[in-house]
Amino acid sequence: MAESSLKFGVITDIHYGNGDRIEEKNDLHTCFDFWRKNRVAFVVQLGDLIDGKGPEAVENLVGATAVLREYPGPLYHVAGNHCLGAPLDRYLEETGLDAPYYTFSINGIRFIVLHGMDINPESKPETTSDKARKNLLNHDPWANLYCGAVGEEQIHWLERQLDETRESREQVILFCHFPLLKETSDEPHGLLWNHDEVTDVLRRYDNIIACFTGHLHRSAYLKRYGIHFMTMAPFLKRNEPPHYSCGMIELDNASMTVYDQNLDKLHTLKID
Repeated sequence: MAESSLKFGVITDIHYGNGDRIEEKNDLHTCFDFWRKNRVAFVVQLGDLIDGKGPEAVENLVGATAVLREYPGPLYHVAGNHCLGAPLDRYLEETGLDAPYYTFSINGIRFIVLHGMDINPESKPETTSDKARKNLLNHDPWANLYCGAVGEEQIHWLERQLDETRESREQVILFCHFPLLKETSDEPHGLLWNHDEVTDVLRRYDNIIACFTGHLHRSAYLKRYGIHFMTMAPFLKRNEPPHYSCGMIELDNASMTVYDQNLDKLHTLKID
């Protein structure tokens, strides 16, 4: 059970470099102001931070992370498919991460960041099980070239993390760039390739509050297995209805409330 109320900021699919750099920077600073004003404990960036490939992607990565470092509070990164238009090691260097999947704990909640591009269209899996995970790309129409899979080593790591939270009586919130349920994505955008495998792991635990994702370029929500699965709308589409750019999640012992950058309530959800 969470020890007290907690607020954190959320933003996804910035696609830095897609539009006017000055406008992007100004609009990101508007999100910074919103999070500062509401005194969030941290911010999570849910992936697809940049656009481009090769040298262009690296240039956009350097530019995007320079802007995000202007935010004065803790900011955690989730790798998306566009993020790896730049080499993974350069992405980790620029975002200050030691690894693309990791955890952190605040107020009795363990936050678990998954790396959905662990296995991807360019990777060469070595184990039989990881080869089968990549082979989903050839057999599942929801497993497309814009997504990836969580590999064997990361699956075992996830299970260890969840076992630890059960023993420590922590609640859990997960972050992944790719949606895990068909109801929270669509076929053109796709899902985490091994979404069934990962959700089969999650359904074994009764201390998971929510899983937040991006990638879809619109919002979507479904509660399943007692877990709130929520796809957040993108910063990229902030100039189009519903004019969402970033948000805030507020948690207490009984509920989770989701706000947009205008502090309008999008969801008020019960925590089981």
